[in-house]
Amino acid sequence: MELREYFKIIGKYWKVFWGVIIIAIVATLVFTKMQPKSYLAATTLTVNKASSLKQSQISYYLFDNYYNVQSSGLYSQIVATWFESPAVVKDIYTKADLTLPDVSQSKLSKIFKAVREEPATINVSISSSNKDEAEKLINAAAVVMQEKTNEMGRSDKENVYDIVKFEPVVTETTPNLWLNILISTIAGIIIGAILALAVDYFKAEGKNTKSN
Repeated sequence: MELREYFKIIGKYWKVFWGVIIIAIVATLVFTKMQPKSYLAATTLTVNKASSLKQSQISYYLFDNYYNVQSSGLYSQIVATWFESPAVVKDIYTKADLTLPDVSQSKLSKIFKAVREEPATINVSISSSNKDEAEKLINAAAVVMQEKTNEMGRSDKENVYDIVKFEPVVTETTPNLWLNILISTIAGIIIGAILALAVDYFKAEGKNTKSN
């Protein structure tokens, strides 16, 4: 069967074809509008290693604290992985005075998104349906990270790190309506075409059965 014959069949059952597309678009509009509000809280953490020596205090070159920067970078990897720990996530919720979600540990480890950037920067974000909760959690996260760092510093006083937090930003996230409409339209075209061809096929089969 040639391509134009397929188009003829689809045109023959245009009500089925366009009906599916319209239903898909309307369903997408309703689904998108019914989505609950969501807020994204984000901040940036920078890990700094405190230097016990200053260049002005010694006669040899410190290479602009190169080794401190390298050490901070390695330690920032540890901090980034803490966000995947259910135990640390629990501490963050406790610090924010919020109830820990009743979900699996696997889901707890995915609540925060922490992306490490060179040399020692971590971009942290969290999504929530409540704006105040999102802000509390992102602030509590920085506090908990510093507390954990201080606990480690008690046993290793020569390696003390400071975690600097940028002012968090909380914004409302909205679904991409036009992208959703585009996807639903494409899906509607495909499904509509398949249904139109299926209707034609089964009608032809019914006629053949009756004739026999």
